[in-house]
Amino acid sequence: MIDFKSELERIATENNLLDENIEIKPVNVNLESKTIDDYPLMQGKEFLLRAFFKGDVGDAFTNNLVEFKGKISEVIASGSNQMIIAALNSVMKNLKMVEKSEHCIKGEPEVCAKELSDFLIEELGKDIKIGIIGYHPAIIRQMVTTFGKDKVITSDMDLDTIGRIRQGIVIMHGSMNEHLIENSDIILSTGSTAANGSLEEILNYTKKYDKRIIFYGTTVACAAKMLDLERFCALGK
Repeated sequence: MIDFKSELERIATENNLLDENIEIKPVNVNLESKTIDDYPLMQGKEFLLRAFFKGDVGDAFTNNLVEFKGKISEVIASGSNQMIIAALNSVMKNLKMVEKSEHCIKGEPEVCAKELSDFLIEELGKDIKIGIIGYHPAIIRQMVTTFGKDKVITSDMDLDTIGRIRQGIVIMHGSMNEHLIENSDIILSTGSTAANGSLEEILNYTKKYDKRIIFYGTTVACAAKMLDLERFCALGK
């Protein structure tokens, strides 16, 4: 599995960027929606760290608020996985190694969710069971609308969400991810797994049960590139 710290050090060293300045700070993302009001970002349950590097940005979801301004070498020395991933995303974007490393805004997540459901129908048809890792209300709602609530199962780690009905289905605990993967035809996973340490476990389960997995969002941009993971991010910047 990826050692993000080592990868940032390698890329920065190869491109003579260790002494270059970078700024990392939490940002507010405008997710105004007339129909969805429970995005974790809107409720303060998650925060978006954004790294600013030479005019390019890279995001990483986190539940820890940190701010940093200094050299890339200092980010590496910090050992903060979330800061390192945000920095990696911005540096790799600057080097044209990744695309769409900046979160979409306003009603775009709902548009993205519709594009994702259309993509799945084109690829797999409508008679499929979808497992969703991570609570993304726009994606869950769209999948339930398109494929039916009996065809969608979802897990999350937020205790306020687990066991409750959201978007028409009950949210399972993240400890049920193996069950979710085993019993789904395709997996949609939040890219935040790259930052919260669960990516390796999820990939191991998908390999064990020979399941296709698509990661969505901006946090996973660097990991998707390095591990050749399938990623869907229709409206990221």
